[in-house]
Order: sequence, then C-alpha cells, then structure tokens
Amino acid sequence: MMKEFEIIFNNLNDIEKKSINAYRSARQFKNIAEKQLVILNDKIVQVIIASITNKVFACELFLKSIIIIDTGELIRGHYIQYLIEQSGIKEELKNRLHAYDFDNEIININNSFEEWRYVYERDESMINLGFLNCLCNELEELNRQKILDKYNLNMLESFL
Repeated sequence: MMKEFEIIFNNLNDIEKKSINAYRSARQFKNIAEKQLVILNDKIVQVIIASITNKVFACELFLKSIIIIDTGELIRGHYIQYLIEQSGIKEELKNRLHAYDFDNEIININNSFEEWRYVYERDESMINLGFLNCLCNELEELNRQKILDKYNLNMLESFL
C-alpha cells in the first residue's frame, strides 16, 4: 500500500503536493498537541500553552489544506474564522459540532494562535478545550476525506 501511495503522491502537481503536505504538517502539530504533560529532567511538566498553540495551528493547517484542494490557492493568515469562511465547510462544521454554539466558539478561538503564543503578555486567557479538540478532529476528518475523494490517497495508509 505504501508504494501505491508514493506513486500517486509523486504524480501530483506542486500545488496538490502542498495540500497533502499541509495536511501532514497539521497532523504533526495535532499529534504533539495531544501531550499536555511531558517528562523533563525526571519531572512531569505541564506544556498546556504549547499544546493549545499547536492544536490551533493544526486547525489552521487543516483548513489551509482544504482550501488548496478546493481552489488551488495558497492562503495566508492565522484567523480561524476567515479560514473557515474561505474553506466553504462552515455549515458542515456547524452540523458536526451542533453541541456547541459554533459561531460564538469560533469567535473565541479566532486569533488563538497569536494569543496563546504571546499569552504571557495577557492578564487572562481562556479557551474551550473541548470545542478546540472537537474542531480539530472534525477538520482532520473532513480534510482526510477531501484528499481521498480528490486524489485517491488514503492518508491513514500514509506514513503518518
């Protein structure tokens, strides 16, 4: 299976490869974000700020991959709300995340990548981790399905 994946991937054009690579990068940031505690010098240390920052960045990259797949365009910026609008999957996400006040939650995490990178500058920061985790999982699933549908690549069979 891996050989077939490589053959298909290698036959994609540069922009198509960027969509796959954005997905792969998002997966790496998401995977590392799952670790909110690490062992450092034989001590357990919280890394929640890094975890949140990486999870929000993973969401951003999943969205950018989806946009590339659908439009062939590279898009810049970190604003989650804007990227969701550009991706054309807002209603799908709302349906999948119906247990949350979607529009309000998106507003709350819209600039979280910047806010949590510079959290030390703020007096107070809050985020709904439940929503963020669910959003990231849904974005990954939607992104993986779009890759399968458009390029016939099963990302679960890739090296990730």
